[in-house]
Amino acid sequence: MKGKPLILGHRGASHDAPENTCAAFSMAMEQQADKVELDVQLTTDGRLCVIHDHTLERTTSGFGPVGEKTMAELSALSAGAWFSPEFSEQKVPELADVLALLPEGATVNVEIKNGPAWYEGIGTAVAEQLCMWKNKLSLIVSSFDHQVLEEVHRREPALYLGLLYEARLYDPVAYVRSLPYPVYSLHLWHGLITAEIARQAHAAGLRVFAYTVDEPEDVARLTAFGIDAIMTNKPREVRQMSGHRVSPRI
Repeated sequence: MKGKPLILGHRGASHDAPENTCAAFSMAMEQQADKVELDVQLTTDGRLCVIHDHTLERTTSGFGPVGEKTMAELSALSAGAWFSPEFSEQKVPELADVLALLPEGATVNVEIKNGPAWYEGIGTAVAEQLCMWKNKLSLIVSSFDHQVLEEVHRREPALYLGLLYEARLYDPVAYVRSLPYPVYSLHLWHGLITAEIARQAHAAGLRVFAYTVDEPEDVARLTAFGIDAIMTNKPREVRQMSGHRVSPRI
């Protein structure tokens, strides 16, 4: 499986635009990201919103827990003013709005944020939403909550599932084989990835995704290991670092 890794815009092109906004995802496409990664949570009225933190203070003009707001309340907030005044009109998007923004054939990694705020039924909600997009987009669902991935699989068995973790598992392949659902990819913090982990995963038919990778030395190391995908805040720069051809911006 060795070759140039695919480039994922981590929360979009989040070095150049406010993370998890439509502006960031559009910019990731302009910067020739192969895929985009985003985070979803559940609002109090059962809608899927795209935001990373479980509270609003860091990336919006609002306050308090995300899960205690309706989608309308979230949509009234600025999700870009914290980043730069030019992005002050950016809002917390609904998942469907981001999916509609992406070109046909694009690959989307949807990370379910579950814990420390817990959302009952979020796995089912994500699976049902993504069912409506599976003919337009390539879809991967990942989470640090490995139980919620079982919920996704029960509702839509055809969705690819990715295990997110930030630990030194004793035997990642054995762990994957112990799960009651098929796993497509391992999503690891880049500092945990070794050549041996990549080799073992590939031998078991698993892809290896690294997060969050912005520095040249890390890109070079991971590319040498032959991993499959790099999540980065800087899609254009990392694309160049990893040896991909980069076309002029259109």
